[in-house]
Amino acid sequence: MSTVKLNLKNAKEAIVAKKYDDALKWTEKVLDSDSENYMALVFSGLAHQNLGQADKGEIAFKRAISVSPDLPLAREGLINFYDKMKKWDELILALEKMLETHLKTPDGKKALATTERLIELYTTQEQPHKAIEKIQTLLPGSPLYNTLEEKPNQMETLRKLAELQEKTDSEFFDREVRLRRGRLGGGTLEQVQNTVRNELYSKSELGSTYEAILNLDPENNGDLEQKLLTFYINKTEAISVDKKAGIRDKALELASKMVREDSASALAYETLLKFTDAATPSEYDKALQEQYISSFPNTGLSKIIQAQMHFDNGESREDLVEILDEGFKLEPNHVYGYLVVCWMDHDAKDYDSGLEHATAGRDLIQKLAASTGFPFSRMRRSFELCMANCQVNISSKLAESALALYEGIIKEDNDNIDAHQGIGLVKSADGYYAEATSSYERVLALDPNNIPARSELGWIAYLQQDYEQAEERLRNVVETSEEPRALDLYRLGRIYYDIGGEYRENAEYSHTQLIAAAKLDPHCAGAFTYLGHYYREVVQDETRAEKCYQHAFSLDPREGDAGRYLSDYLLSNDSLEGAMDVYQKVIEANGKANWALSRLGFAELSRGNNLEAMGAFQKLLRNDIKDGLAWEGVAEAYQHEGRYMAALKAFTRMKELLPDSTVAAYHISRVHQRLGMYPEAIEHYRLALGSAERNQEPQHIPSLMGMAESYLEQGKEFFVSGYYGRSAESCGHALDYALQLLNLDSDLISAWKLVGDACVAYRAVPKYLHLCPFDVLSGIASIVPAETNSLLHFPAELDQELMEVARTNPPADLYNATTEQSSRALDVIFAIAGMAYKRANILNGNEGHQASHCWYDIALTYYYRYENATRKNRSAEAAGHANIWLSVAMRCLKASLQFEEESPMVWNALGVAALTTNTKISQHAFIKAIEYDPKDAVPWSNLGFLYILNSELDLALKAFTTAQTLDPSFAQAWTGQACVASLWGSDESTALYAHACESSTASILEANYGYAKGASTSATNLLVTPAFALSKYLDQRPRDVAGWNLLGLMRERFLQPEGAAECFLTAIRIMNEEEAEGSEASLSNDHRRRKMMLHHNVARAFLSMQDYAGAVEAYEISLELEGPDAVPSVVRTCKHLGAGLALYYAGELERSLQMFEVALGETEQIAGMEQSRDDVVVLLSQVLWALGGDEQRAAAKDELFRCIAQSPSHLPAIFGLSAMGLVQDDETLATAALKEILKFSRQELAEMDPEMRSDKMISQYYSLLNESKLSIESLSKSIHQSPTEAMLWRRLAEHLSTMIGTTGSTPYSVAQSNAQATKVRGWKNVKKEKLDEEHRLSQERLNKAHVMAQHSVMAAPWRREAWQVVGAVTQELQQRS
Repeated sequence: MSTVKLNLKNAKEAIVAKKYDDALKWTEKVLDSDSENYMALVFSGLAHQNLGQADKGEIAFKRAISVSPDLPLAREGLINFYDKMKKWDELILALEKMLETHLKTPDGKKALATTERLIELYTTQEQPHKAIEKIQTLLPGSPLYNTLEEKPNQMETLRKLAELQEKTDSEFFDREVRLRRGRLGGGTLEQVQNTVRNELYSKSELGSTYEAILNLDPENNGDLEQKLLTFYINKTEAISVDKKAGIRDKALELASKMVREDSASALAYETLLKFTDAATPSEYDKALQEQYISSFPNTGLSKIIQAQMHFDNGESREDLVEILDEGFKLEPNHVYGYLVVCWMDHDAKDYDSGLEHATAGRDLIQKLAASTGFPFSRMRRSFELCMANCQVNISSKLAESALALYEGIIKEDNDNIDAHQGIGLVKSADGYYAEATSSYERVLALDPNNIPARSELGWIAYLQQDYEQAEERLRNVVETSEEPRALDLYRLGRIYYDIGGEYRENAEYSHTQLIAAAKLDPHCAGAFTYLGHYYREVVQDETRAEKCYQHAFSLDPREGDAGRYLSDYLLSNDSLEGAMDVYQKVIEANGKANWALSRLGFAELSRGNNLEAMGAFQKLLRNDIKDGLAWEGVAEAYQHEGRYMAALKAFTRMKELLPDSTVAAYHISRVHQRLGMYPEAIEHYRLALGSAERNQEPQHIPSLMGMAESYLEQGKEFFVSGYYGRSAESCGHALDYALQLLNLDSDLISAWKLVGDACVAYRAVPKYLHLCPFDVLSGIASIVPAETNSLLHFPAELDQELMEVARTNPPADLYNATTEQSSRALDVIFAIAGMAYKRANILNGNEGHQASHCWYDIALTYYYRYENATRKNRSAEAAGHANIWLSVAMRCLKASLQFEEESPMVWNALGVAALTTNTKISQHAFIKAIEYDPKDAVPWSNLGFLYILNSELDLALKAFTTAQTLDPSFAQAWTGQACVASLWGSDESTALYAHACESSTASILEANYGYAKGASTSATNLLVTPAFALSKYLDQRPRDVAGWNLLGLMRERFLQPEGAAECFLTAIRIMNEEEAEGSEASLSNDHRRRKMMLHHNVARAFLSMQDYAGAVEAYEISLELEGPDAVPSVVRTCKHLGAGLALYYAGELERSLQMFEVALGETEQIAGMEQSRDDVVVLLSQVLWALGGDEQRAAAKDELFRCIAQSPSHLPAIFGLSAMGLVQDDETLATAALKEILKFSRQELAEMDPEMRSDKMISQYYSLLNESKLSIESLSKSIHQSPTEAMLWRRLAEHLSTMIGTTGSTPYSVAQSNAQATKVRGWKNVKKEKLDEEHRLSQERLNKAHVMAQHSVMAAPWRREAWQVVGAVTQELQQRS
């Protein structure tokens, strides 16, 4: 024996003896000599394996397998190793390799054992698909099966395969549903389950396994048949359309077999019933249904079948509701159930339910057809026919949809009689009688004895008003019918009724047929409707007629006549709720019942249900877009809801449809008025009045009232905007239309109230009383009954005098009226306002909330008369009535409180009325007003003014602050705070007045005046807004002298002397009128002092206007008003100076000299006028020089020398001397004077002479000396000193322009003029080159002047002179170019 074999033998014996270390030694010896020895590697693997050296053992087995792949020993060792180590994946791979090895040998047993081991592993390792593959290798046809001598049991193999496939499919379904439900957008549980089920059955092979099992044992596999049938049904829904038919046929074949064998499976019966394509329930296999319900009585389908059988036997639908509900709960989606119940509903005339069930059934059958591939065309058409019939009977709105369904049925089944009848019914209802007749004739062609078609042809003749033919056909139908229908009897009775005459009145005709129809069919609503007509019109039995209408309407709400007349009866019995219920039911039954929609809309409007009314009218408009009343209704609903723009559009549409409608024009006006669009409102009211006149209607009072209201509201808007004149005009127009209203009906409360409001509005615009139509007020006063005062317990003579004035001698020519005239006119206006309010209260019955408001309004008129009587410069007689008016106002306010004790508005008014007369009552009233309305800022503000009047400024400030907290935009509170600040001397008062003025749009007088006064006394130059506020103040207080004076001073600061003079003259005119009226105030020293100041102011304005004569006259009057005892003062000195200047410019030099001498003398008597004295000396010397005499000119020089000696720094005096020297060519005098100027530094000159007149003077000096360069330099220095001063640039530009000159027409004109000037001085032999040079320099100076002029404009674009210089220089440049 060789050494290798011996060592292998020893290794084997060591392994058997479990001496694995020794075995390794022996195998190593072999492998040392032969490293690829197969047995040595196998023994080595076994030894390592048993020694726990798994890795080395696995390596040894794999080396052995690589040496001899076809030998099984190493593979078996590796398999045992993996099995022991529980390495299942490696074990499966090893077994698969082993199986490949066994399949190469003829020994099938080992291959079978390996396969079974793999099936076991795949099953335990949850690899069912691999297990199924291995099981399938044990079935006939596989290579393994063919090698086996002893075949495995095929049935057991198939059942095992089926069990594993069932498990696999179940696990796949559960797993996929769980995973997909967790995905975003995965769908509902039902959707996911259906999707996964379809995927599963589209690829599942379980059916083939079931078929193989049944082929082996077809007798004893009932459960398996049930499973296979379920599989077929599910697979039919899962696979593509082209494969569905084959699987469906298998399912039906299997189900038929199971039914023949009396299978205990309900699915077989249900499958056969499911795939029955029947048009009606009666077409189903009755034997099959009976067999099914006897075997399975408790299923949902069984209960539905039982209900259908009971219904066929005559039981009512109501008795079958319970069993049907049970069936649908168990089978909610079975098409048979919907087929049964929809036709039950149809036959019971429950068309809404029938439509719902038929639609659901049609949808289900379409889904079923799509999923099974079976068309179910007859059943689908049955559902669609039921849907169409129900739609026709539900509402005419659904007729189009029904027609489409009928036509679709006809396309598939042209002989369908029911569909042709349906088309005829729809066409007849729509008025297409020819097409309807054609459809019914087609029915008669298919069925000549069809009673409904014959009846409908007769009814079409009736609808075409061919009563003779209609009567003949319907009578023939009734006579030839074995059992006349109620419908035919009703139609014949209706035809008789509409023929009229004997057929209507003779009970044997119409009445007999209608009674017969009602008895035959108690649900025939039309018969009861016409019976109602018969009892109402023929018998005139209203009670029976109402009962017939009630019964007809309860049977069929679509009976429009029944609903209309029934609602009339209900309204006559004051049952609006009942009538509205009728309207609602009619609309629900027939959405195109326009009469019901219209009535319902207006009924809802009357109840204030605007949104509901809006909905009704909108539905009506969808039915008939040209219904004018519907547009009116919806517009009114929009208007009541505050949707004015929508209302305006709707009323405009109504106007387009009804162009002559007065109501439409009126409503359009009303909406414009609500929107505050008063011009448009007035225009449309005028159109409404014109339309009423064209239609020969009486005067349209609502339009007249709207016109008056619009003018009044427009007047208020004008007032807020500051257009006081327009406001007065608008109030006048309102009074005019109010008078027209009162002439039509003197008992119109709103007209009297409007008269009062319009009259009271003139209180705020006294300046424009001349615009008040006193002739209209005279007409209104004539309408007021004489007993008005006595009816309200006023003294009869209280307003008698003023009312008499209004009637017989109304005020006239109030333009620029005196205080007494305007106040007297206001008294008349207030008296008429009070009488108008009294008349409104009387007509109201002096009761309730309205009475409180009337008494409040009356009180206001008397309080305004009290205010008017207490004005300055009123006559003694008028002032004497003040307390009377205040007392009456207080009593009226108390009367108002008796009707409405908790009215904060009245308490506040009472506090205002007692403000200056009774502090305690006033405070109490304000506090009561605050108690009743703590959030109202008005009483708090008024309380603050009360505290101001009583010098309680701290309390006043708290009150105003509280008012501001409650309403930050309440301007009166800010005005009050400004008053407090002003009384405290605070600088904040002007800012507070400004805020009050701006927030009130300049409508508060105190704020306006306070703002203007504060701004005028401050250093600010921003006076435009204060001046506007003051002008608004004067519009309401046109007789305020101080206001006119202040406005004049402001206009002076605006450099508007004309406007200032106008204001001062207005103030003077008012004071003169007061003097003419002889008022006590006009005799006071204060009056004289104010007049003196006004003349001084107007004189100053005249002087600025260069109206020197007027200025002299005004100065003289002002000086005269000072009196003979006047002492020198600064103001008096200014007057003398002003008068002197006016006289000087007027050419009266002697008188001017006298004035200046007086002024000079006064300056010496007044301390602090040293600077002014020097200015007077300069003016005096100017006048002396102007007189022209040598003595006067010498005196002028002496005065200036004396002034300079006393005041060396007084530049005007130095300028005067310099000017005198320059004018007289006195170079010595001019040079001496200018040297005095040059003694000052540039800084000192800038302080003493901000306008740089010294530089101008020096420039002129050098110009006279023909030193142009030095002349320009002197002006340039001032520009360097102040480069932003436009005046300095303009001065230099003007100087350069004058140096250039503008004469001549040749390019050398300037040079030639210069040459001539030099020739005079002795220049000779001037050459052309010199002329060219001179022209060049002239052009340079001109360009420089242009640039400097532009600088001047940029620095001060508002200065006119700067633009003039630019224009002149530009013109010169254009001429030279």
